[in-house]
Amino acid sequence: STYTPMTMVHATVAPTAEVRVPWRRDFNALVYVLAGRGSVGPKSQPLQTGQLAVLGSGDEIVVSAATRPGGSSSLEVVLLGGQAIAEPVAWGGPFVMNTRAEVLQAFEDFQRGRLGQIPSVHALGSEIRSGLN
Repeated sequence: STYTPMTMVHATVAPTAEVRVPWRRDFNALVYVLAGRGSVGPKSQPLQTGQLAVLGSGDEIVVSAATRPGGSSSLEVVLLGGQAIAEPVAWGGPFVMNTRAEVLQAFEDFQRGRLGQIPSVHALGSEIRSGLN
């Protein structure tokens, strides 16, 4: 479980269609567009690939897909939200903590390799690797 209640929804909306997602009033809400064009919220704020909308309180999130001139395209979005944690927030680069000192510590931990590593090249089995040569 998470420290505070949260919700994540991944939705694909057909061209010209609209989706209404019930939402808790005590939750924050973000809508991030993975692909396509459309609008969000009661004022139909336009959004496109790579953009993020931060919504005010309400009991539902409305997302609509647009029709692309010369064709049609679905709108793919991620809705994120949860209860506010009521704590101070400090951030720098990819790190979000409660204080500036914690952010600086996170940078130091990262630079010293304390946060683990993700290999830049995936290790392939020898039978797969030999087939690539």
